[in-house]
Amino acid sequence: MRMLSIVVTALLLAGCSTDPVPSALAVEAPVAQRIKFQSKPEGEFATLQVIRDTGHTGSMCSMAIFIDGQKAALLDPGQKVFFYLPPGALIIGAGYSGAGLCGMGDPRIERDASALRNSTKTYRVSTGGDGRIDVSPTLQ
Repeated sequence: MRMLSIVVTALLLAGCSTDPVPSALAVEAPVAQRIKFQSKPEGEFATLQVIRDTGHTGSMCSMAIFIDGQKAALLDPGQKVFFYLPPGALIIGAGYSGAGLCGMGDPRIERDASALRNSTKTYRVSTGGDGRIDVSPTLQ
């Protein structure tokens, strides 16, 4: 009986996690939600695409996207944004934006990332059933 309750709990939590969205199906965030790094710099640059998963967990809250500690965009579920950056290492972060239930889970998660010159690298922002945010590279 105990094992059954563990399996049921695990299935319920898995059912609450978010689902990846392929870039072709993600909706570009409106201009009002794109805050920084929207202009292509002079010379060589790198493109960073960030896609927020769809799903019920955290869906009533916007997700703030940070580049090197600066708030760069707000994403709702199923949205994507492109950033134009100098090539090189950077820190990408994500955290819920807003009041009330939007404060659940991690206040902000940050990961080492890289932006390669003359190419596009894509990252996925996901939320687990426990409200924990993650940012990870993806081929989506």
